[in-house]
Amino acid sequence: MRGVSSIADRRGIRRHYAALWLAASVPPVIGATGAHAQTTDLGTVETSDSAGDVNSAVHQAPTTTPLTATQPTSVIDRHYIENNISATSNFDKIINVAPSVMTSPSGFGGDDAKISIRGFQVGQFNITLDGIPLRAFNLLQRSGSFVMTNDLGQVSIDRGPGTASTVGDATFGGTVAMQTKSPMSTMATTATTSYGSFNTQLYGLQFDSGQIKGANGASLFLDTQFTKSDGYFTNTAKQRENAALKIQQPLSDNTMLTFVSIYNDEIRNYFQGASLAQIAAYGPNYGLSSNPNQQQYAGYNRWSLQTDFEYLGLKSDYGDGWHLENKAYTYGYNAAALLLGKDVSENSRLGTIFGASNVPGSANPANYRSYGDVVSLTKDLPDGAVKIGAWADHQPGYRANFNVDMTLAQKYISTNYNQHLTLDTVQPYVEADWKALPDLTITTGAKYAYVIRSYESLVDPNTKGPLDYAQTWAKVLPSLAANYKLLSNWSVYAQAAQGFLTPPNGLTTTASVQPQTTWNYQVGTSYQSKTFTLAGDVYYIDFSNMIASQTIGGITNYFNAGGVIYEGVEVEGTVHVGNGFSVFANGSLNSAKNKQTGQWIAQAPNATAATGLIYEEGNWHASLTDKWVGQRFGDVGEKQPLSPFNQLDMAITYKVKNPLPNLAAVTAKFGIDNLLDSHAVVDFAGYSGGSVTPLFYTQIGRNIYSSLSVQF
Repeated sequence: MRGVSSIADRRGIRRHYAALWLAASVPPVIGATGAHAQTTDLGTVETSDSAGDVNSAVHQAPTTTPLTATQPTSVIDRHYIENNISATSNFDKIINVAPSVMTSPSGFGGDDAKISIRGFQVGQFNITLDGIPLRAFNLLQRSGSFVMTNDLGQVSIDRGPGTASTVGDATFGGTVAMQTKSPMSTMATTATTSYGSFNTQLYGLQFDSGQIKGANGASLFLDTQFTKSDGYFTNTAKQRENAALKIQQPLSDNTMLTFVSIYNDEIRNYFQGASLAQIAAYGPNYGLSSNPNQQQYAGYNRWSLQTDFEYLGLKSDYGDGWHLENKAYTYGYNAAALLLGKDVSENSRLGTIFGASNVPGSANPANYRSYGDVVSLTKDLPDGAVKIGAWADHQPGYRANFNVDMTLAQKYISTNYNQHLTLDTVQPYVEADWKALPDLTITTGAKYAYVIRSYESLVDPNTKGPLDYAQTWAKVLPSLAANYKLLSNWSVYAQAAQGFLTPPNGLTTTASVQPQTTWNYQVGTSYQSKTFTLAGDVYYIDFSNMIASQTIGGITNYFNAGGVIYEGVEVEGTVHVGNGFSVFANGSLNSAKNKQTGQWIAQAPNATAATGLIYEEGNWHASLTDKWVGQRFGDVGEKQPLSPFNQLDMAITYKVKNPLPNLAAVTAKFGIDNLLDSHAVVDFAGYSGGSVTPLFYTQIGRNIYSSLSVQF
């Protein structure tokens, strides 16, 4: 059993899955061609720009909860993304406006972020792209490295386990569901440039084909972007290249074929955090040094990464109430070079086996590739619908951690671990919607989660010797949800479901560690009108066998923290006050405490709030948004307390259509993030190696950006 270390192996697997894609595509085409005259809406794998009355709360709301929701959901559409988010941001900046969400800068120069939803951390909730779960063998997704915000049409934050058809590793913590945007209906070429603080630059070029009549109405877009920045934190420069292609090909009136391919290449300095002493001495933006005799030297803390994401999606309406959707996919992650200084806090002595003044460090190569399929078949019935489907994923990977001498160009010293590993998952499900009453829909079903994690270790991280083994977990996960429409624009819902997550790979040699399981219960409501939108919910989650972690010297160590109770209240709403103005607010009261000790778990805020003012009239769009995050603890045992903080952002967009005969549109954008220039300590980054000194991240200071897009 091997990882993805061989190019020949990769090509062989790709050929195998290409054959599967072709086989999956042919039957629906044959069955659907010419069978039905009526055109079917085949748009679930894509989204479009926001439509509707601009002078309405629904249009202006940063987040909305669908009237058909069966769990707390905040939907953020393209209208919000393109008017409020800088082109160089990642999806974490988009979702930060939602209730119960906290984001804070992480170790990549401040442009990526750690995310908490109701106190659940990355790896404890799903992240999907066009319905495909993005996963990693260590459960810590680097999803921001796959797609850029300009290629997103919608992001939704589902704060619940979903129904049986919601697939993924950790549905109990919710799902951040990203959807790529659709190609434009008319041919266009769009050139974009952006410049901002910290010498942050972006250059982009996008081509949209429009609907091609000679190809049965096919359409596509190709978007290429190049970004670079010196970074807010000292010596944390980065560079990123990204290309995204999306093709939509109608095969008949009832069948749509979609192909998506995204490639990303990044290189940057890796910032592990700074000690409070370093922040006090060098300032809140202290990151890495320029001194090669220090472990925090920028040249010893660097990271290069390549990712790609591809799928072939087919959606077809066979008639007589039958619907099929299938997506065969692959995506890969290759971090060939991740170098870290052992103790970036300056609190431990230098020295390696090669020299008393040499600088110690570590090399941490890692890669993985997923091959999988998401398929569903639905049959409409007079009183509802029945759906069956499955998610299957095969992910071989490789990871290692070597002690090296940085002074001697990463000369090898010893091995902490070196292993190939494979993560295989199958999740078949059955689900039924029953319209018990004209306005009451009950959804029930069950999903079977089956997971195999296999290891072939030259050096195992736990035994420190060779070890080959495999572990298997399986569980049936029932779910029950209901949605009742009190009025055409007002609904209530309730949900109960069981969740499941395998232990992290760092714990799998410990037989006593059981899978993490939850029971989720929540009720809520959603109301929408032209004047205002309002949604709210209460939730209670009983979590067993929670696996907590501590990070020391860039290495994450896991342990069983026992049972945890998550509970809280969430509310969000927008009011359109007239004359182009709308105001919005959302908030949450959250609790996440250990059942045995009553102590708060790490990285779980006790509350969040967001408020803002929006103006849209004619060619202008402007917003002022403030996000506040309550008290929390950085480490387990209520250690490393962190004070509340807030951030005030503003954005102004001016767009004019057809300003000149050869120009379709010109869009100018100006924004200031952290308008009040707060420099609070916002996150605990773990402990340094050697001295085990606490490390922290501070809030990124005031940063200004501007952009200009010209569409031909």
